[in-house]
Amino acid sequence: MSVSMEKSRPYRKMASSCRTRPVRPKRIVWPKVQPVELEGGKYRVTLLRRDLIESAARLWRLGYPELYGSPHEFLLDPDQYERWVALWDRWDEDASSKVYCMAVLEKVETGTVLSGSVLTKFERNLQVEFSFVATLPGFRRKGLSRELRCFVRKIAAGTGAEYFTTFCETWHDITQKWCLKGGWKLAGIFPGNFVRWNGDNEEYRGCTVHFYRFTRDALDYVTRPEEWHLAPEVKKLWEVLAEINGEL
Repeated sequence: MSVSMEKSRPYRKMASSCRTRPVRPKRIVWPKVQPVELEGGKYRVTLLRRDLIESAARLWRLGYPELYGSPHEFLLDPDQYERWVALWDRWDEDASSKVYCMAVLEKVETGTVLSGSVLTKFERNLQVEFSFVATLPGFRRKGLSRELRCFVRKIAAGTGAEYFTTFCETWHDITQKWCLKGGWKLAGIFPGNFVRWNGDNEEYRGCTVHFYRFTRDALDYVTRPEEWHLAPEVKKLWEVLAEINGEL
């Protein structure tokens, strides 16, 4: 059923400070990026294959167990992968239908997933979120995830998305520094944004640091502060963020 907007009106007419465009169908398709061999074939960066699912789920259980009990708990359970994550083995079908895309760093000799990164698409918003990255505890800070991050950026760039977002845990300043050095804009801190596991039978509400960036010509369609209606406290916050992001 098509939706009729004939009698609808916006609460406030906006976009006097930016371009507009016709409403159109929007589609995000995960590109099939070819695997990259590292260190003479010892390691491989690749899109997730079916034979790597068990090892990938183990990676998240050991490398990011805080996801237990959260909306992303499916990453810990190999039985959930075929429902949610695009797989190399059936890419023609999954590239458009699956919400999540996972790239992994594989130790070729053993088929062990050492590191992984997950992208999430919000198709109608032309948005891709850089959601998670994790490395097995024994392989952290060895420089192995650098190629994985480059691989994931290539995937995101090939989706046709115009708006990228990401978030970092407040207990992990390493990823926060990656974002700040990588040209991401700071959006703020969301207190208690996600339920997080604390070991044993404990959980808490974790706080996350959020970032964003535009690509293609998306910024042309973003409303400017001169037409915003902000409460004084919100305006003050925006001015601080704009200064941090080099926009003042």
